[in-house]
Amino acid sequence: MRYYIERNFPSLFDFDNFFNDFFESSSDRFPPVDVYENANAYVIEAEVPGYDENDIKIYCKNKTLTVSCDKDNRDRKGYIINEISLPSFSRSFTLPEDADDNAVEASSENGILKITIMKKAKTEPKRIEVKIN
Repeated sequence: MRYYIERNFPSLFDFDNFFNDFFESSSDRFPPVDVYENANAYVIEAEVPGYDENDIKIYCKNKTLTVSCDKDNRDRKGYIINEISLPSFSRSFTLPEDADDNAVEASSENGILKITIMKKAKTEPKRIEVKIN
């Protein structure tokens, strides 16, 4: 019961909720993800064990990154017990303004999909000297 209460009624100071609001995640929480940033990029890591890398689609358009898989790629014929499921999923994230949606890379290792979104180079304002006659 405690898990139910904490999961459904999070604290006002819950960092995860603040971060999810910042990235505007979909209400569907599968696959579970970790999101973090470093000096050069934002990184999303998603648990996708058992999914074929060719079936996972990643799109980035208008500051929205979407990760999805449309099909269950396992043949279920002949199963006597079938408890392992690989459901279709879709997760979307609204990227911050400094994310470069043209510089996105993805890799997968040991069932973890890692998506790296580079940050745009910061441009400093050019100082203009005032010449006094």
